[in-house]
Amino acid sequence: MTAVRSPYFGNEKIQALQKARDEQVAELMDMPGAVVHARTFSSDDPAQLGWDRLRNSMADEGMITLRGVDAQTVETAREELSSFDPKLHLWDLFMADANTIRDVCAKITDSGLPADLSRVPDEALTPQKARDVQSFLADQGISPFSTDALLGKLFPARLIALQNSDDHVVAAGFAAMTHNRHSPFFKSAWVGLIAVDPALRGLGLGKYMDALCNLAAVSELGAEATMEFVAQDNAPSRAMLESCGLRQTDGKSVVMFSTSADRITR
Repeated sequence: MTAVRSPYFGNEKIQALQKARDEQVAELMDMPGAVVHARTFSSDDPAQLGWDRLRNSMADEGMITLRGVDAQTVETAREELSSFDPKLHLWDLFMADANTIRDVCAKITDSGLPADLSRVPDEALTPQKARDVQSFLADQGISPFSTDALLGKLFPARLIALQNSDDHVVAAGFAAMTHNRHSPFFKSAWVGLIAVDPALRGLGLGKYMDALCNLAAVSELGAEATMEFVAQDNAPSRAMLESCGLRQTDGKSVVMFSTSADRITR
Protein backbone atom coordinates (compact mmCIF):
# COMPACT_ATOMS: atom_id res chain seq x y z
CA MET A 1 0.00 0.00 0.00
CA THR A 2 1.36 3.41 -0.97
CA ALA A 3 1.90 5.76 1.95
CA VAL A 4 0.02 9.06 1.93
CA ARG A 5 2.74 11.68 1.67
CA SER A 6 0.59 14.82 1.66
CA PRO A 7 -2.65 15.46 3.53
CA TYR A 8 -3.92 17.67 0.71
CA PHE A 9 -5.99 16.60 -2.28
CA GLY A 10 -7.38 18.21 -5.42
CA ASN A 11 -6.18 20.78 -7.90
CA GLU A 12 -3.55 23.34 -6.98
CA LYS A 13 -6.10 25.93 -5.86
CA ILE A 14 -8.00 23.53 -3.62
CA GLN A 15 -4.82 22.17 -2.05
CA ALA A 16 -3.64 25.72 -1.34
CA LEU A 17 -6.93 26.48 0.43
CA GLN A 18 -6.71 23.29 2.49
CA LYS A 19 -3.13 24.05 3.51
CA ALA A 20 -3.92 27.66 4.44
CA ARG A 21 -6.87 26.66 6.62
CA ASP A 22 -4.98 23.85 8.35
CA GLU A 23 -2.17 26.24 9.21
CA GLN A 24 -4.65 28.76 10.69
CA VAL A 25 -6.53 26.40 13.00
CA ALA A 26 -4.67 27.33 16.19
CA GLU A 27 -5.18 31.03 15.48
CA LEU A 28 -8.87 30.76 14.57
CA MET A 29 -9.85 28.52 17.49
CA ASP A 30 -10.13 31.57 19.77
CA MET A 31 -10.50 34.48 17.36
CA PRO A 32 -13.79 36.38 17.80
CA GLY A 33 -15.87 36.18 14.62
CA ALA A 34 -13.75 33.48 12.99
CA VAL A 35 -14.83 29.96 12.05
CA VAL A 36 -12.48 27.00 11.89
CA HIS A 37 -12.95 25.65 8.39
CA ALA A 38 -11.02 23.44 6.03
CA ARG A 39 -11.37 25.27 2.71
CA THR A 40 -12.49 28.91 2.56
CA PHE A 41 -11.76 31.53 5.21
CA SER A 42 -15.03 31.86 7.14
CA SER A 43 -16.72 34.15 9.64
CA ASP A 44 -19.97 33.94 11.61
CA ASP A 45 -19.67 37.53 12.90
CA PRO A 46 -17.80 39.69 10.38
CA ALA A 47 -18.29 42.90 12.35
CA GLN A 48 -16.50 41.34 15.32
CA LEU A 49 -13.80 39.78 13.16
CA GLY A 50 -13.21 42.95 11.19
CA TRP A 51 -13.87 43.64 7.53
CA ASP A 52 -10.18 44.30 6.84
CA ARG A 53 -9.41 40.65 7.62
CA LEU A 54 -12.10 39.52 5.18
CA ARG A 55 -10.93 41.93 2.50
CA ASN A 56 -7.40 40.59 2.88
CA SER A 57 -8.67 37.04 2.40
CA MET A 58 -10.62 38.09 -0.68
CA ALA A 59 -7.48 39.69 -2.09
CA ASP A 60 -5.32 36.64 -1.31
CA GLU A 61 -7.71 33.82 -2.21
CA GLY A 62 -10.61 35.31 -4.13
CA MET A 63 -13.31 34.08 -1.76
CA ILE A 64 -14.67 34.15 1.79
CA THR A 65 -17.71 32.55 3.43
CA LEU A 66 -20.13 34.01 5.98
CA ARG A 67 -21.95 31.45 8.11
CA GLY A 68 -25.36 31.86 9.73
CA VAL A 69 -25.70 35.55 8.95
CA ASP A 70 -28.83 37.65 8.50
CA ALA A 71 -29.92 39.64 5.46
CA GLN A 72 -28.55 42.93 6.84
CA THR A 73 -25.10 41.40 7.29
CA VAL A 74 -25.20 40.11 3.72
CA GLU A 75 -26.04 43.61 2.46
CA THR A 76 -23.25 45.10 4.56
CA ALA A 77 -20.87 42.52 3.11
CA ARG A 78 -21.90 43.51 -0.40
CA GLU A 79 -20.85 47.06 0.38
CA GLU A 80 -17.67 46.21 2.27
CA LEU A 81 -16.48 43.79 -0.45
CA SER A 82 -17.82 45.71 -3.45
CA SER A 83 -14.35 46.51 -4.81
CA PHE A 84 -13.94 42.81 -5.65
CA ASP A 85 -17.21 42.71 -7.64
CA PRO A 86 -17.96 39.37 -5.97
CA LYS A 87 -20.46 36.74 -7.03
CA LEU A 88 -22.70 35.40 -4.28
CA HIS A 89 -23.40 31.71 -3.70
CA LEU A 90 -26.17 31.07 -1.17
CA TRP A 91 -27.17 28.19 1.08
CA ASP A 92 -29.96 27.97 3.66
CA LEU A 93 -29.10 27.03 7.24
CA PHE A 94 -30.84 24.01 8.81
CA MET A 95 -30.49 23.12 12.50
CA ALA A 96 -31.75 20.71 15.17
CA ASP A 97 -31.12 20.36 18.89
CA ALA A 98 -29.40 17.29 20.33
CA ASN A 99 -32.57 15.76 21.74
CA THR A 100 -34.28 15.92 18.37
CA ILE A 101 -31.27 14.35 16.69
CA ARG A 102 -31.19 11.48 19.17
CA ASP A 103 -34.90 10.86 18.81
CA VAL A 104 -35.19 11.08 15.03
CA CYS A 105 -31.83 9.88 13.74
CA ALA A 106 -31.57 6.82 16.00
CA LYS A 107 -34.71 5.43 14.36
CA ILE A 108 -33.12 5.88 10.93
CA THR A 109 -29.83 4.17 11.79
CA ASP A 110 -31.65 1.30 13.51
CA SER A 111 -32.85 0.21 10.07
CA GLY A 112 -29.37 -1.13 9.32
CA LEU A 113 -27.41 -1.49 6.08
CA PRO A 114 -27.69 -3.77 3.05
CA ALA A 115 -25.86 -7.06 3.65
CA ASP A 116 -22.93 -6.24 1.36
CA LEU A 117 -22.17 -2.85 2.96
CA SER A 118 -20.49 -2.04 6.26
CA ARG A 119 -19.23 0.94 8.22
CA VAL A 120 -15.48 1.44 8.09
CA PRO A 121 -14.24 0.55 11.61
CA ASP A 122 -12.62 3.35 13.61
CA GLU A 123 -9.27 1.54 13.64
CA ALA A 124 -9.37 1.34 9.83
CA LEU A 125 -9.71 5.12 9.40
CA THR A 126 -6.07 5.54 8.47
CA PRO A 127 -4.55 8.35 6.40
CA GLN A 128 -4.78 6.04 3.39
CA LYS A 129 -8.49 5.40 3.98
CA ALA A 130 -9.00 9.15 4.42
CA ARG A 131 -7.26 9.58 1.06
CA ASP A 132 -9.74 7.11 -0.42
CA VAL A 133 -12.55 9.23 1.03
CA GLN A 134 -11.02 12.38 -0.49
CA SER A 135 -10.98 10.72 -3.90
CA PHE A 136 -14.53 9.44 -3.47
CA LEU A 137 -15.85 12.87 -2.47
CA ALA A 138 -14.10 14.53 -5.41
CA ASP A 139 -15.71 12.02 -7.76
CA GLN A 140 -19.12 13.09 -6.39
CA GLY A 141 -18.39 16.78 -7.01
CA ILE A 142 -17.58 17.59 -3.38
CA SER A 143 -14.30 19.34 -2.62
CA PRO A 144 -12.75 17.40 0.28
CA PHE A 145 -10.79 18.56 3.30
CA SER A 146 -7.23 17.52 4.15
CA THR A 147 -6.73 14.07 5.64
CA ASP A 148 -5.64 15.69 8.92
CA ALA A 149 -8.91 17.62 9.11
CA LEU A 150 -10.98 14.59 8.14
CA LEU A 151 -9.35 12.45 10.81
CA GLY A 152 -9.90 15.00 13.58
CA LYS A 153 -6.23 15.81 14.08
CA LEU A 154 -6.75 19.58 13.91
CA PHE A 155 -10.11 20.18 15.60
CA PRO A 156 -12.84 17.92 17.04
CA ALA A 157 -14.27 16.04 14.09
CA ARG A 158 -15.68 12.69 13.08
CA LEU A 159 -15.34 11.04 9.68
CA ILE A 160 -17.79 8.27 8.83
CA ALA A 161 -17.55 6.07 5.75
CA LEU A 162 -19.29 3.02 4.36
CA GLN A 163 -17.58 0.44 2.20
CA ASN A 164 -18.60 -2.53 0.08
CA SER A 165 -17.31 -6.10 0.26
CA ASP A 166 -14.26 -5.05 -1.77
CA ASP A 167 -13.38 -2.36 0.82
CA HIS A 168 -14.19 0.42 -1.64
CA VAL A 169 -15.71 3.58 -0.15
CA VAL A 170 -19.33 3.94 -1.30
CA ALA A 171 -20.64 6.63 1.08
CA ALA A 172 -19.17 9.23 3.39
CA GLY A 173 -20.06 12.01 5.79
CA PHE A 174 -18.43 14.30 8.34
CA ALA A 175 -19.21 16.14 11.57
CA ALA A 176 -17.06 18.79 13.24
CA MET A 177 -17.02 21.43 15.96
CA THR A 178 -16.02 24.50 13.96
CA HIS A 179 -17.42 27.45 15.95
CA ASN A 180 -15.38 28.83 18.83
CA ARG A 181 -16.47 30.14 22.23
CA HIS A 182 -17.15 33.64 20.85
CA SER A 183 -19.67 32.35 18.33
CA PRO A 184 -23.47 32.42 18.51
CA PHE A 185 -23.18 28.81 17.28
CA PHE A 186 -20.74 27.68 19.98
CA LYS A 187 -21.34 23.99 20.84
CA SER A 188 -23.16 23.45 17.55
CA ALA A 189 -21.60 20.93 15.18
CA TRP A 190 -21.46 21.29 11.43
CA VAL A 191 -22.44 18.19 9.44
CA GLY A 192 -21.57 17.89 5.77
CA LEU A 193 -19.62 16.16 3.00
CA ILE A 194 -22.52 13.71 2.68
CA ALA A 195 -22.06 11.64 -0.47
CA VAL A 196 -23.27 8.31 -1.84
CA ASP A 197 -22.05 6.30 -4.83
CA PRO A 198 -24.48 7.00 -7.72
CA ALA A 199 -24.89 3.26 -8.26
CA LEU A 200 -26.36 2.93 -4.76
CA ARG A 201 -28.67 5.92 -4.73
CA GLY A 202 -32.33 5.29 -4.08
CA LEU A 203 -31.62 2.95 -1.16
CA GLY A 204 -31.86 5.61 1.53
CA LEU A 205 -28.12 5.64 2.16
CA GLY A 206 -27.91 9.44 2.02
CA LYS A 207 -30.41 9.76 4.85
CA TYR A 208 -28.68 6.93 6.72
CA MET A 209 -25.28 8.67 6.44
CA ASP A 210 -26.73 12.02 7.44
CA ALA A 211 -28.35 10.44 10.50
CA LEU A 212 -25.10 8.71 11.46
CA CYS A 213 -23.13 11.95 11.23
CA ASN A 214 -25.68 13.94 13.22
CA LEU A 215 -25.71 11.26 15.92
CA ALA A 216 -21.91 11.26 16.02
CA ALA A 217 -21.97 15.03 16.46
CA VAL A 218 -24.11 14.87 19.60
CA SER A 219 -22.94 11.55 21.08
CA GLU A 220 -19.21 11.66 20.28
CA LEU A 221 -18.39 15.36 19.85
CA GLY A 222 -20.73 16.60 22.58
CA ALA A 223 -22.66 18.99 20.36
CA GLU A 224 -25.79 20.58 21.79
CA ALA A 225 -27.13 21.18 18.27
CA THR A 226 -26.23 20.38 14.68
CA MET A 227 -26.29 22.49 11.54
CA GLU A 228 -26.19 21.78 7.82
CA PHE A 229 -26.20 23.95 4.72
CA VAL A 230 -28.25 23.30 1.59
CA ALA A 231 -28.79 25.19 -1.65
CA GLN A 232 -32.22 26.70 -2.12
CA ASP A 233 -32.87 24.65 -5.27
CA ASN A 234 -31.65 21.31 -3.86
CA ALA A 235 -35.01 19.73 -3.04
CA PRO A 236 -33.68 16.17 -2.40
CA SER A 237 -31.11 17.36 0.15
CA ARG A 238 -33.64 19.60 1.87
CA ALA A 239 -36.01 16.64 2.21
CA MET A 240 -33.17 14.49 3.57
CA LEU A 241 -32.29 17.05 6.26
CA GLU A 242 -35.90 17.43 7.28
CA SER A 243 -36.27 13.65 7.54
CA CYS A 244 -33.36 13.71 10.03
CA GLY A 245 -35.13 16.30 12.18
CA LEU A 246 -33.42 19.49 11.01
CA ARG A 247 -35.44 22.57 10.14
CA GLN A 248 -34.57 25.71 8.25
CA THR A 249 -33.47 28.58 10.46
CA ASP A 250 -35.47 31.59 9.31
CA GLY A 251 -33.49 34.66 8.40
CA LYS A 252 -30.09 32.96 8.49
CA SER A 253 -27.97 32.06 5.48
CA VAL A 254 -24.55 30.83 4.49
CA VAL A 255 -23.03 33.00 1.78
CA MET A 256 -19.83 32.65 -0.22
CA PHE A 257 -18.47 35.82 -1.76
CA SER A 258 -16.22 34.86 -4.64
CA THR A 259 -14.48 36.47 -7.59
CA SER A 260 -15.27 33.25 -9.49
CA ALA A 261 -18.52 31.61 -10.57
CA ASP A 262 -17.11 28.36 -9.16
CA ARG A 263 -18.51 27.74 -5.69
CA ILE A 264 -15.98 24.89 -5.08
CA THR A 265 -18.53 22.34 -4.01
CA ARG A 266 -22.14 21.53 -4.77
